Amino acid sequence: MSQSLRSATYSPLPIFFMIIAFISLGLLFPWAPNAAQGQWQLVLSADLQQDKAIQVAVADLKETGQEFGITFTIASDESAALQGDTILVGGTSRNQLVKQLTSTNKLKLQTVENPQGYEIVTQNIDGHTVMAVSGGSVLGDVYGLYWLWDRIRVYKELPEINTLRIPRLETRINLAWGRGSWGGGSEEQMNNALRYSINWVAGPPVLDLVPWDSEPEHTTNVKNREDAKKFIEYAHALHLKYYSFANEFTYHPSLLKQFNATLSPCDERFWDALQEKFRMLFTAMPELDGIELCNDDISGFWDNYRPFDVMHDGEGCEWPLDKRYRTFVKKIHEVVVGEFDKTYLHFTWSLVQYEQHYQADVFRKIFTDDVPVKNLYLIPKVTAADRWWHQPYNPTFNQTKHNTMVGFETMNYYEGGSSNIFPTFAGQYYQAGLQTFLSPENNNVKGAGFLVGWGKGQWSTPGAYSYVLYRLSWDPDEDIRQIAEDYCSIHFGHKAAKAMADILLLSPVAYKYGLHIEPVSYGTFNSFIHMRVGTFPAEGYPSIDGGREHMEFLRKIYLRCKPWIAETLDDLDHGLATAKEMNVQFKMADALIEDRALAEKTKNELAMTQLLLETNNRYVRTSFAYFQYRERPNAETRQALLENYDGLLDVKKRFTSAPGFGYRLFGIDQLLKNAKQALDDLEKAETILANAPSRDEIEETLVQQQIRYADALEKNRERAKKFMQVDVMVDGRDILIIQGDKLKIEHLRWDHAHVRQSEFLEPLPPKAVTVIPACIDTRPVHPFVLEQPSAENDYTVKVYLYDKPAGHGLMRFDLYYIPDSPESLGVALPWEE
Repeated sequence: MSQSLRSATYSPLPIFFMIIAFISLGLLFPWAPNAAQGQWQLVLSADLQQDKAIQVAVADLKETGQEFGITFTIASDESAALQGDTILVGGTSRNQLVKQLTSTNKLKLQTVENPQGYEIVTQNIDGHTVMAVSGGSVLGDVYGLYWLWDRIRVYKELPEINTLRIPRLETRINLAWGRGSWGGGSEEQMNNALRYSINWVAGPPVLDLVPWDSEPEHTTNVKNREDAKKFIEYAHALHLKYYSFANEFTYHPSLLKQFNATLSPCDERFWDALQEKFRMLFTAMPELDGIELCNDDISGFWDNYRPFDVMHDGEGCEWPLDKRYRTFVKKIHEVVVGEFDKTYLHFTWSLVQYEQHYQADVFRKIFTDDVPVKNLYLIPKVTAADRWWHQPYNPTFNQTKHNTMVGFETMNYYEGGSSNIFPTFAGQYYQAGLQTFLSPENNNVKGAGFLVGWGKGQWSTPGAYSYVLYRLSWDPDEDIRQIAEDYCSIHFGHKAAKAMADILLLSPVAYKYGLHIEPVSYGTFNSFIHMRVGTFPAEGYPSIDGGREHMEFLRKIYLRCKPWIAETLDDLDHGLATAKEMNVQFKMADALIEDRALAEKTKNELAMTQLLLETNNRYVRTSFAYFQYRERPNAETRQALLENYDGLLDVKKRFTSAPGFGYRLFGIDQLLKNAKQALDDLEKAETILANAPSRDEIEETLVQQQIRYADALEKNRERAKKFMQVDVMVDGRDILIIQGDKLKIEHLRWDHAHVRQSEFLEPLPPKAVTVIPACIDTRPVHPFVLEQPSAENDYTVKVYLYDKPAGHGLMRFDLYYIPDSPESLGVALPWEE
């Protein structure tokens, strides 16, 4: 740690008196809790004192300094004198005292040309410790003050600082997704962006700002724009840029009507409508600095808005992907940059492996020389696919002349909101990726985009992610271990920092090898197919097919691993052993942690991490043993399956009873059922699976069921009672569970369903009735009743929702009940027997 400034101030004293003074002042160990750190005067010009970003930074310094016994008082540069410890803010053009001291050669400063850069020097001037924070602009001054703030959080004191810092990546953006405001939805969000030197933040999405020619959207968006303008004013006061996001193409039907346009890239009126959307946006919101768009995974629509996949759809239009994509970007650029001189950020993400996100040749084919470069930033992710481990770096950087930014996400697709596991530190992976992209002499990497919700420096995966990217965006070559130690020191204290950094740096090893099944991870877009966001999903329709499709899914994994089963299990064991080592190391670090509540929380997280990896390990082993028994049924393979089955039951029991457990184990539970059937009677178990309906057979039955639903409602129009209206966005599989006037959702797969509107017209009666869904706007696999109300289930109905094909799907439907049995109405399903 750097020498403390207080110790430097007292250096003229004789050694004996120095020691006495240090002891009496509590300064021999300046990192000790609550040690008095002294007073500093912050010398600022009147203009800087009025700058909002400076005010926010100073407030943070005061708040954090107070925690460690450091006080800051404000003094004017025109009247202040060097008194005690002094921090001079601003270069010679923004601070009169700095100008005076440099003109007499008492203070030596470099000229910082970069407006975001800053120099911090510490000198002894006339017996006073003087620290100068001199930025290339006011924003550089702000970033310099935040480096002081960071150093105080790390060292629990203000150490001596002598540094020149220029950001390697000058554009740092909070990437956006969906409907939320990412970084720009409140003053506190923007303050936090400033703390981490983010300089672009996202406000409301485009759909919620455009002045549509329709109601209630027009009136609603008037209010949205009024609110957004206030936030934009605040963002600009903090020297931040403010943008709006959209998944494209999303629209209100009135837009197409206005241009008499069809949903086809081959229709020139379609492009007129697209351009008008953004022309209306910037005409109504000239305060916006730019937009960010993404043409894939179109989940960002709601209410009366609609999506259109301009890259793939359009009846009768045979345009190839590259022509569609290139035309889209050029049409947007003509309006956003050409007409309004704003910035256009384009997220090149794609859900498929053979398109622009993953394939360099496709990327080059799209972004040819006739695609303009002015004010256009392309944003590929750091990963070739999504945020899983065992991922190659994205190959599309440095392929064209267009400026790019590196898009980052947390590498923790195993973690949900209630997972309660130890944070994932992806710093090593991020750093090597950045260094890879920046290696060519004429590289096109100009910035970084961070797709994550921001908290105020919490101990968590997003917190670690935010901190490491803050540091790496300024210096991609910084010692990653030092960054990890600094982050741990902030949260666990100086004494525990090294020990906790050792554990944090092990986290990607534990998760990468302890959860991923390596032979199925490489060479696939989804390298983590058996788990997602706190869920072990069960494939297919397990309530209907008896686990047939899930066992077929697990068998594919087994066959992929079969040539390397020992090696696959060795990798899983390596990850589990790493998690165990993390727990062992924490026992030694525990006593060094000052925050005992955080220590207890971390202890529980590490225990949960080990149980998660142990459960996954036994899940894979049991599935392998299950298929080996089915292939070669003998006493040896049966005993191996029995041992693994018992082991999986045991770890599941310990896992589910651990404090803070918040996982869904559908796939594991289904394997246990099928393994138990095999152990009890293998021949019978094989017969059950062989006779179970396939996915195609089930879905054909469901098609016919929709016809029967409509027929039953038509024949019983007078007796059918509509009791509920539902409007829900589905991404995967979910079950609506309805009892009386209560609705809850059991989430099965992919992202959780979002109920946009649900209204009980009357409660579902507590008696045996037949519930029938009437579809208004749904997906090809329409909602169907999985379980009808009966005395056995306490008169509860379960409605199955599946958004096939992929991507978010809107489902609008009504629910009726008829006071007859499903059999008498002709709507009983085979599996209901």
